[in-house]
Amino acid sequence: MSEPAHAVYGWKDGWYVVPHQVVFSDVDAYGHVNNAVYFTYFETARTLLWQQVTGRRGPRDINFIVARAECDFRQQVGMERIEIRVRIGEMRTTSVDFEYEIRKSDRQVAATGKVIVVLFDWESQSKVAIGDDLRQRIRSLPQEG
Repeated sequence: MSEPAHAVYGWKDGWYVVPHQVVFSDVDAYGHVNNAVYFTYFETARTLLWQQVTGRRGPRDINFIVARAECDFRQQVGMERIEIRVRIGEMRTTSVDFEYEIRKSDRQVAATGKVIVVLFDWESQSKVAIGDDLRQRIRSLPQEG
């Protein structure tokens, strides 16, 4: 049996799309996804996108730290298939914005969010500037449209 069209990893309309089946441990006693879990969804998609951008897969290859995270909840999500969508927004000297949408199986937007990360050197324990190579890789990602 093949996956439905909305359950395919990859680029779609400028978003990197990660399909996910909500599991029992994601929901609370009311049967909907707990608000804290949305940030785990964001992290999953962000990590997969970063791995695609950098071509690296190790834990130390995630060379940023989260500086700010926000989520706007629009609809409840239960134990269903969802899409976690992520794209890179603004880039500054040392930080990058990741923008998110969580879409339900009926394509309705259940949540939106933004996470600002700061590039970080684990050895020196300090922030670092976004290099030209990384900046170009990010700029070459598929755009909306």
